[in-house]
This record gives sequence, structure tokens and C-alpha cells, in this order.
Amino acid sequence: MRTRRELLQVALLAPLAAACAPELLLGNPGAIRIGVSWSGTELAAFRAVLSSLGYTDQVDVVPLGDDIETAFTAGGRSAPDIVMLPQAGRVRALAEQGKLKPVARALWSDELGSRYPDVWRQLLQYKGEPYGVPFKAADKSMVWFNKQLVAEYRLGDPAGWTLADWLDRMEVLAEAPVRLLALGAADGWVLTDVFENALLAESPRIYDEVAVAGDRHTWDSPAVRAALGHLGLLWGHRHAFPGGVAAALTRQFPDAVREVFEHRRAVMVVEPDFAEPIVHAAVQRSGRRVEDVVGVAAFPAVEPGLAPPRIVGGDVMVVTKSATAQARGLVDALAAPGAALPWIQQYGGFLSPNLRTSAPYSPLLEQSARALRTRSAFDLSDRIGAVGGRNGLWRILTDFLITVGDGAIERLDEATDRAIIALDASDRGR
Repeated sequence: MRTRRELLQVALLAPLAAACAPELLLGNPGAIRIGVSWSGTELAAFRAVLSSLGYTDQVDVVPLGDDIETAFTAGGRSAPDIVMLPQAGRVRALAEQGKLKPVARALWSDELGSRYPDVWRQLLQYKGEPYGVPFKAADKSMVWFNKQLVAEYRLGDPAGWTLADWLDRMEVLAEAPVRLLALGAADGWVLTDVFENALLAESPRIYDEVAVAGDRHTWDSPAVRAALGHLGLLWGHRHAFPGGVAAALTRQFPDAVREVFEHRRAVMVVEPDFAEPIVHAAVQRSGRRVEDVVGVAAFPAVEPGLAPPRIVGGDVMVVTKSATAQARGLVDALAAPGAALPWIQQYGGFLSPNLRTSAPYSPLLEQSARALRTRSAFDLSDRIGAVGGRNGLWRILTDFLITVGDGAIERLDEATDRAIIALDASDRGR
């Protein structure tokens, strides 16, 4: 589930499936091949991790972007040994299909107990064997806001808001030159993140039923309708986004961040922790200081006094069926508690799922790092397979946004019915 990469960095290695460039596919003889979905800053950060481990000349990193699944269909010397898979929910299916090798049990526990939160264990084991190791976590419930705009328009403290308070602040800003939310709707996963948070805030039980059972009947429930209702009221507000829905639909997630911290046309944006480097760059271009401008908060609860939702996603290491013996050594090295420190310290936008990692996180990510080690639910889209992807939940929520957007609140019931019917149909067809 990723189009989250900084798409300005397009001049990278072609996807593994691009047979027109066999010299790139074959790489260095004897090298360990590792497929990743990262590009831009994230790819540079991962190379820094490998360099710190001493693997600079022994690993071919193949950036696959959204074509990461091709890593499991390639053969021969072009097949990766390791894949950094951004969909933990795919691991069991890939293991069942015989496309993965188990990883060492010792990577999952030590003398202190489990090295990773239980939310990962249930997704990465098949028939009692672990088939993946978490490498990078992501806080999918973060709200980044411009502290100066909040103060300038006397909006209060976003950390204490509910979803109803978001609507109230939209009204407060109706005649102002800024809007409350920036939305990178060109990246469908941005829409699913907001929906998932609204659903988890509304009903953790129904969230888990949808995620675990995948029963098509679960979609038509009061909690799902309530979550879509929250989205409809927010997305359908006439003064929700800079430029309205038309602009939101062409805006990718880095652009939404820049709307808040560089262009100052929106007060806040819902983005995961990996937006941190983009936030820093946008603030720098604005000529301001990060500590003066950037605030973070959790996605709001539905009502005062209720716990806010907390959703975790991330990338997991899996070993392909054709992997060489040397690949296991690299997995072991990357699973070490301090392996990701170069990424954390030099680049930011990284949260370690390893409970043994002691890292100097930035003040912006400290709270997320603590929260994801305790109470969190796993990303719904990553757990429900194709239904959560581009032709499922992404498309359905995009249609929903278009239907209710720019003040068409009277179409909310119609849009909700249509979304639930489409989700039900998508479930039946998977």
C-alpha cells in the first residue's frame, strides 16, 4: 500500500520487472539482492543503514516503488533475496503460496521476552513459524499542525480536539484566507488512513471484525456508517481544504505537507511519521524554525474523554524462496536494535518496532515512538488484501470524497450507501 514516496525522485533504478534493462536486474555477482519500495530520502537513509553495517558493496538495493509484488514473481539472478514488504498483511498468503522462507525464531525473542509488540506477531506467523521481521513502523494517526496559524486564528489546542471540534474550526476559518485541512487525495492511502482512524475511533470492535474476518457483511454496520458520516461532514464542508476538492484530488501527500508549513494555506494535515523530513524541508523553505512552527497531535477521538485511535503500519523483512544463505545474515544484522540508528539520527521519519531499540528520537516523534510500543491497532488496509488497495478502498473513498465534496452534504446518505455497497462487492470479488 504505497504511493507515499517523494515522487520528485523519479530518476532512480527502474522496477525489477523492466526487462529492457537486464544489466540493472542482474546486479553484482554474489551480492545479496534486496527489493524495497522506498525512493528519495528514504532510499538514501536505507543505504546509510547498510553502510553502517558494512554491507555497502555486498548488497544490490532494487527500488520497486508500487511494483513491490514483482519481487515475488521474478526468477533466476533477478529475484531478490530479501524484500522490505510494506504490507504485513500479505505475509501469510505469500508463505502459504510457498514464496517465502521462515526467518529465525531467535529474531523474535530474547532473554527479556518478545522483541516486538504482539500486533506484529499475529500478522507475520504462519503455522507457528515466523515468516517476517518488522523493520520500520509507521504511526498512521499523527496530525501535524502549524502552531503559528493556530495561535494567529485563536483556534485553541489541537491536542484536545474531537472530530466535532474540527468541524467547529472549519466554521471559524470560513472567512479566513486559510483552511483547516490539507488533503493529499491524489495518494489514495491518505484517504484510507483518515477513514481507518475514524472507524477505530468509532468502534475498535468493528475495526477488528473488518480487519480479521473480512466478512463482507461487516461493512454494513452502524460503526462503518458512522465513520463515513464523520468523513462526509469533514470532507463535505465547503471550507475544508485549500482550493476545494478539485485541488485536493491533484495534491500528493508531500504537497499537502507544504500547504501547511511552507505555503501556510492550511492549518494541519493528517500524515504518518515518515512525513518528518518533508516537514523540516518545508519549514526551512519558509524561513521559519521548526520548534516555532511545528506541532503534532493524535488523531482526535469521537467524543471528549474517549481514547484517540492509534494505528500502526510499516515495512517488514521477508526472505524469498530463492534466497541465498548470505541473506539470513543480512536479516539478522538489520534486525539488531541499533541497526536503524543512522536513519533515525541523520534523516528522521523513522520509528523502530523493535522494543530493544533505544533511539534519540526527535521531539516530534518521541510520543509516537512510545505509543506504538503499547496500544495500537494494525493498518486496516494492509490487513484486508486487495480490498484495501488501489481498486478497492482507495477508489471507493475517492468517489465518496467527490460525491460529498465542496458542500454537497445533502448527498451524504447516498454516498454512504454507495460506498458500503462497493465495499461489499469488492469483498465478494477478492
